[in-house]
Amino acid sequence: MSETSFTDIFTQQKRWRIIDEPICCNPIQALEQDFALLKEVAQTKRGATARIWETTQCLVATRKETRFPNYDQACQQLKQEHWPVIVRDSGGTAVPLQQGIINLAIIFPQRIDQAFDLDTVYIALCEPIKRALSQIGLNAEYGSTEGSYCDGRYNLNVGGLKITGTAQKIMLSPPNNKNIKQGVLAQAMLMVDVDAENGTHWVNRFYRLAGNDRRFKPEVATSLIDLVDPAQQPEEFTAFIRSLIIEELKKLTLSR
Repeated sequence: MSETSFTDIFTQQKRWRIIDEPICCNPIQALEQDFALLKEVAQTKRGATARIWETTQCLVATRKETRFPNYDQACQQLKQEHWPVIVRDSGGTAVPLQQGIINLAIIFPQRIDQAFDLDTVYIALCEPIKRALSQIGLNAEYGSTEGSYCDGRYNLNVGGLKITGTAQKIMLSPPNNKNIKQGVLAQAMLMVDVDAENGTHWVNRFYRLAGNDRRFKPEVATSLIDLVDPAQQPEEFTAFIRSLIIEELKKLTLSR
């Protein structure tokens, strides 16, 4: 895959809006915002948008997982334990979200004459993160991570440990005079300043309570805070990483 193939996603848009959101105390609202933006893009009411955000503690399950035999009971129990369960429309498995996990979304219109495949979109999503991490001396690589939740070929791993999971969704556009065929949403979650093993513990607890036998390995994931020399960590480490990602997004979206 050549570099120009993914940079075209950025440069072939008239302009990009970058939304740097404060931490949201309503996880449902935070998650739904990505899909609201996707709908606006698909309906040609909005142009290309990148959104970076965090939210308070929750577990995000898929529609498929709501059919687990004890799903409702699991939700009740986890809510009491301060891990409320919310539902997303994209696939994969349940994932934890909380302050210290950065979420990045790129949402853009795809014209009929553009041929951006899934791999190209994933690279466009992950490159700002990869480039930001290189600034703090971390070499992130693409690849699946055996035993991790929400596994995929476009995880980002450092030293074989998962730091980022990714997902995609498209929404077809209604007939329009702008030659737009669909809106594209790509999402990444980056574990920055959290206990990654504990996050996997809560995903496994959800599965156990909901009556599903699947389990994931806590030791295959990590957080950036555990990979960087403590002496070199800024006081507001997550905010610092957010600023690096935004810096790289601006370089890509402003380049022509």
